[in-house]
Amino acid sequence: MKKLIVLLVVCCLAVPLFSASKAKTQYVAIDPAPLKAKPAASSKKVGTAEYASAVLVLKEEKSWVYVQLVSDKSVEGWLPASALTSKKIKEKVDATSANADEIALAGKGFNSTIEAVYAEQYEMNFSVVDYIESLGAQQEEAIAFAQEGQLNDGGAE
Repeated sequence: MKKLIVLLVVCCLAVPLFSASKAKTQYVAIDPAPLKAKPAASSKKVGTAEYASAVLVLKEEKSWVYVQLVSDKSVEGWLPASALTSKKIKEKVDATSANADEIALAGKGFNSTIEAVYAEQYEMNFSVVDYIESLGAQQEEAIAFAQEGQLNDGGAE
């Protein structure tokens, strides 16, 4: 009976070690990468993961991942899966890189070249759009706007 109890205790201690090893290491590919409380763009920001920092992916939900910073295990939150890469990223030097907004546009197939084609072909004035984007909005204002208009928040349920 004692052998059975010892075996049970050893198994119980080994399970957390085994499940922790299943967490995969990923690297933050955008700067800045706001960590969210829930897997939704409108969710409250709970922290920030710096560009190229290593994170452990603890769970996945649709296009979002729940991560923990390797450098500070007390910092956890949700990131879009597209903000991460499995390849280790070299620290930023004085090179030009894309920010989170540019990456989001590129992911949708839209960049400055496409913008120029649309502007010419459809006589669109993107300077107005650029101006409106420069005004910005506080997160609370954007959430209130989305709720008032009954807008979906990026596919989050």
